[in-house]
Amino acid sequence: MSIVRKNRHKIGSGKIDRFRPEPTEAEIDAWKAADGYDDVSFDNARFVPSVNVRAIRQNIGLTQREFAHRYRLSLRSVQEWEQGRKQPSEAARVLLFAISREPKALAKALG
Repeated sequence: MSIVRKNRHKIGSGKIDRFRPEPTEAEIDAWKAADGYDDVSFDNARFVPSVNVRAIRQNIGLTQREFAHRYRLSLRSVQEWEQGRKQPSEAARVLLFAISREPKALAKALG
C-alpha cells in the first residue's frame, strides 16, 4: 500500500467516512504519481530471511567472543540474538546472511 501525503486542510475534520467506497486503482495510481512513488523500483527487491546466529557461528567453529570480534559485532548483541531476547536489525541480518555464505571472504574484508 502506498503512503498518501495530505496536508491539514485536505484531511478535514479527521472523521472517517465509513460509507465512502474503497479507492479505485486509478485513484491509487494518481496518488502514487503525485508522491513520486514508482512500483518498478520494488520489482527486483529481495528481502533478507531470518537467520540463526548460533548455527552460523557454530558452523564456522567460533566462540561467541571470537565471532563478535572477527565480524566487528557487539558480544552482547550476539548473545542476545542467540538467546532470542532480540532480533538482528535488517542491516545485521544482511551481514549475517553474507557471513553464512562466505565467512572467510567477510573476515578478510573486515581485516
